[in-house]
Amino acid sequence: MYVDAITLAAVADELRVLLTDARVETIIPPTEHSIAIECYCPPRVGEDEKGQKRWLYLSAHPQLARLHLTLRKPPRAVPEPPPFVMLLRKYLEGARLEAVEQPRWERVLHLIFRTRVWRGHEDEAPALETGEQAERAGQGPTASYQRLRLIAEIMGRTSNIVLCNEAGLILGCHKRIGADINRYRVIMPNVPYVPPPPQQRAFAGQLLPRLEPTTVTAAQLSIIPGNEGGESAPVEGGESVKAAPRRKEAAPRLWQLLVRHLLGFSPLLAREAVYRALGNSEAGLELSQEQWEELAWNIRELAALYDTRRWHPQLVERLEPASVVAGESEARGTPLAFAPYVLEQYSTVEGVRIRESPSINVLIDDFYARNEWLDALESRRAPLRKLLQTQIERCRRRAATLEEEQRALAEAENYRRQGELLLTFQREIERGQTQVRLPDLFAADVAQDNLPEVTIELDPRLDAVGNANRLFARYQKMRRAAALLPEQIERNRAELATLEQLLTDLQLAETPDEIELVKAEIQAAGYLHEKKNSEAQRKAGKKKAGRGKAVPPGGGVPLYIQSADGFTILVGRNSRQNEEVTFHQASGNDIWLHARGVPGAHVIIKATGRQVPQSTLEQAASLAAYYSQARGNSSVPVDYTLQRHVRHMKGGGPGLVVYDHERTIYVRPSAFT
Repeated sequence: MYVDAITLAAVADELRVLLTDARVETIIPPTEHSIAIECYCPPRVGEDEKGQKRWLYLSAHPQLARLHLTLRKPPRAVPEPPPFVMLLRKYLEGARLEAVEQPRWERVLHLIFRTRVWRGHEDEAPALETGEQAERAGQGPTASYQRLRLIAEIMGRTSNIVLCNEAGLILGCHKRIGADINRYRVIMPNVPYVPPPPQQRAFAGQLLPRLEPTTVTAAQLSIIPGNEGGESAPVEGGESVKAAPRRKEAAPRLWQLLVRHLLGFSPLLAREAVYRALGNSEAGLELSQEQWEELAWNIRELAALYDTRRWHPQLVERLEPASVVAGESEARGTPLAFAPYVLEQYSTVEGVRIRESPSINVLIDDFYARNEWLDALESRRAPLRKLLQTQIERCRRRAATLEEEQRALAEAENYRRQGELLLTFQREIERGQTQVRLPDLFAADVAQDNLPEVTIELDPRLDAVGNANRLFARYQKMRRAAALLPEQIERNRAELATLEQLLTDLQLAETPDEIELVKAEIQAAGYLHEKKNSEAQRKAGKKKAGRGKAVPPGGGVPLYIQSADGFTILVGRNSRQNEEVTFHQASGNDIWLHARGVPGAHVIIKATGRQVPQSTLEQAASLAAYYSQARGNSSVPVDYTLQRHVRHMKGGGPGLVVYDHERTIYVRPSAFT
């Protein structure tokens, strides 16, 4: 699902009403693919007497490209603004939105800003301070206006955001496209802006302009199936490439032909036209003349919205089972599609809900609801997750190796017994033998006249005493290894617990700052080594980096929640916060909770000498289950005990503990209070 030309037209209409003459306050980069512009809309008589601030969101994401207003300030997943955002701040902050334009049936929107330039600064950002200083000096400031064009190309993988001046020269762009990538359209600073090529279609072996949907006829549609060209095929933005040899596949659907031959028709819009005409959005190409007439009429009716602007925004959601979260009264829905017209194709589909709104911007905002934000967070989590999973697998392989060694060391006593047998029967053993079979004098509960025999491998270069000493030496070596093995097993177990906790912390991190805290914790634990800057080292006097671990980072502020019964609940959402709430903010008689058998949050109920009611205990247990590795389960066992029964795990990292005197309660994970 993506923003098509007719949806963009509806968005543009709302922008003209809500943002015309709005002043740009600031520009931020929510993600690496997007920008958000805070606009102050001046007061309007009878509507908004105080004015209002709105956020305009532009994204050039390959899969989530869009442009719309959003009700909330977009959260930032980018620590530092990229150069393009800095350029936009230079030129657009303080500018006013003058007009919104859209080339007909194109997924391109032009935002035209008017900005004031003082005293010969036409090619620079508005220098208001210079004008004010001149006015105070009595010189009288001279101001001129220039118009800047911010172009949002919402075209899938080729989406881009471009800033141009009045002469059409590109000042900056989100994605730079050189001549080696696209010779027709070079998108680079100081290059004239070239709009996307016209939309074309392959028909009868040649490239022709696509059909205008507002005037299309049944005759034009009916000849398409038998005359589609196979030599070239249109691609994103109207360009054409030589089509690859087609494999045998299912017969094309009617809506697919409409997408390829009609201006601005997206798959959703094409399916809607086919459904309204034939009652089946997946209909094939075998139509009667009456059906072609009906299809052409429905195409013209839908396309007429582009000119009539009679929008009827709708959002379609697939209903999920009744909410499992406490306090939610209705089933949740997963967005399926949005459009500025009535989506009749979903009217008979079971298990969906259709929401209506006077604003297409609101529905687009709800549809994408943090998708790009979550995608940006995931891109920051991915390398850390891979690192932790690699280390976890290494620890698990080491644990398996240590278990094998432990089983092997259990046979150390056999070497001592074999050595004793060689000394006992040394007179019967001659040098040069490679093995010998002797009665096992150490066999328990066996009569002396019926002793089992044991085969002992010998070194032919040694006599019986030499072979016995060789076995005794192996026995002593294995005994020494056995003495060290428990410590190695315990240390590996503690390291594995630390890594699994860090991995859980990473999965539960919901903001870039929380991810950075986990990254710092990983680095402090010695699993992540930042590359040193040689220039920085030179300026610092070429000091050698210490071999010790980095200074442990802070873990941020734990979550504080007030229960309905008036008890304070503390939730540690990472290792450092767990350490803080358990050993620094909790007293011995407070209740400590943790999801059983999985990494997760430490939760403290501040009892302060009072009896904790069951409702508060269940609420805290639900929080402990939600902020744990078992968040996705429907029922999670949660252990609880007094804080004085919790102690640090030997050799474990921050927040790793062992406990006793626990009891268990089963709850449903929930972060709602």
